[in-house]
Amino acid sequence: MKIIILAAGKGERLMPLTRNTPKPLLDLGNGKTLFEEQLEQIQKSKVVDEVALIIGYLAEQIEAKMKFWREKGIKIQTIYNPFYEMSNNLISLWLAKYQMDGDFIITNGDNLFDYDVFQNLVNNHQNGIFLTICKRERYGTDDMKVILDDKKNVVRVSKLIENEKADTESVGLVLISGEKYREIFRESLEELARNKEYLNKYWLEVFNLMSKKGIPIHTFEIDKTKWIEIDIHLDLKDVRAKIIRGKI
Repeated sequence: MKIIILAAGKGERLMPLTRNTPKPLLDLGNGKTLFEEQLEQIQKSKVVDEVALIIGYLAEQIEAKMKFWREKGIKIQTIYNPFYEMSNNLISLWLAKYQMDGDFIITNGDNLFDYDVFQNLVNNHQNGIFLTICKRERYGTDDMKVILDDKKNVVRVSKLIENEKADTESVGLVLISGEKYREIFRESLEELARNKEYLNKYWLEVFNLMSKKGIPIHTFEIDKTKWIEIDIHLDLKDVRAKIIRGKI
């Protein structure tokens, strides 16, 4: 199983920490970088054996770490997005379309998941498209909110969904399984990438397009304790505090 990790952005909301350091290489306070912690959980899951990392901002620093990570037994390659300053992560994902030749997982480079999330996602879901979700009591304006139908399939994914209309939140993790669904996903991604209106859109727009076409997008729900997003300074401070207390 391959995992595609989207990590080309500048991490502007974490400035000045990311002025000279790409977000994946930020120290979590335990001597490990964000990306190293991701890789450890991925390795521990034993369901992923290959990593495709999409990079852009300060890419040379990440590439310099490749030898170290490969020596730890990880099959990893980088894909450079030269358009990272003028596009969003939908284009980053499009650049990885040739990696989608077998079943694969997609996730964001600033998300941390417990290893058993990967295990449960892969071992219990086959032949379909599965979006990982998490329910909360309320959602913020920057959360990627989701509207579901009566079968708990995805109708729409967007930050613009009103809080009271949201059923759940997308945590930036999806499994694409089965040749039929891999082809559908690639074709939908290609369609959006050819439309200039989507140059600065998030990769989750692919699900909105597929939903409009009547393609079922199933969901896999996880508990809020099973994942963390590091997007702003408060997130990083919270993660470091949890690590110090031994909560991570």
